[in-house]
Amino acid sequence: MKHAIVVFVLAFGAGVLLYPAYLSMLVRGRMRQHVAEYGPVTHRAKEGTPTLGGALFCAAAVVAWLVFDRSREGFLAIFALLGGAAIGAVDDLVNVSGLRLGLPAWHKLATQAFVGLLLGIGLAIAGFTHQYFPGLGAPDLGWGMAVVAMFAVVAASNAVNLTDGVDGLAATCTGLVFFGITLIGVRDSDLAVTVIAAALTGAVAAFAVYNWHPARLFMGDTGSLALGCVMVALSAEVHLPWLLPLLGIVFVVEALSVVINVTAIRRYGRRVLRASPLHHHFEEMGLREQRLVTAFAFVAALGTLLTVLFARSQTPAG
Repeated sequence: MKHAIVVFVLAFGAGVLLYPAYLSMLVRGRMRQHVAEYGPVTHRAKEGTPTLGGALFCAAAVVAWLVFDRSREGFLAIFALLGGAAIGAVDDLVNVSGLRLGLPAWHKLATQAFVGLLLGIGLAIAGFTHQYFPGLGAPDLGWGMAVVAMFAVVAASNAVNLTDGVDGLAATCTGLVFFGITLIGVRDSDLAVTVIAAALTGAVAAFAVYNWHPARLFMGDTGSLALGCVMVALSAEVHLPWLLPLLGIVFVVEALSVVINVTAIRRYGRRVLRASPLHHHFEEMGLREQRLVTAFAFVAALGTLLTVLFARSQTPAG
């Protein structure tokens, strides 16, 4: 617990102090977000907001790992974090250039799957193959862990990315998820997971100070894809990847809302929701961003609480 508190406080404090200077650097570098025309009309005012804000909280996690841990287990999580950040950074730079809104979808999916596959191979080699499944104990997935990780990374990183569409929403929900993982890491006496999750909790909380409505800074795909990837790595290291849909329940609902709406439009020619992802639906109904984030954060907190309670009921897997 001591490491968790120290790392959280240091990451939060460093983030609050460094983000203003980093924000000024992004403004000078003209790293400004281009907003999709099909988004809500109210989002047109967000055009030109600096992006790539996620790079700083990724750096905070790397520094925390180097200072407090440097284990092989921690390296796997850092690899996932930086792999997602690299893909997101390329996507953000394409957006900033104004040539298009980002990388082609299949390019992103292929690179995400590759990062997930490498992560899964690393997890299997490191022995993280026993994963809890409710009602089945902790069966040994063997090399199947590589396949699980590949699909989980693609799903989680894109789901977090879809959620990053309202000021403070993705930061608040991911912060709660990493806080829950920190508690599980403390419970398991897992230093690597505790340090990295606590660093992300603190650094993302600091980012949220500048991302709250009206946002002065966006995390960009650099941040959202990185957070989704490292979420998979850390959950696998505490043997709970099958509980990711509960731990990240907001991200799951957001992704499903897109699938449902797009399917309905293509098959039946009509929408189920006014807009998707789901947060855009509520925006179209007139719900203010701050209230929307508060409601979604409540659901995220509930999912995190239930996951932590489940983890407490299990014996740490070997």
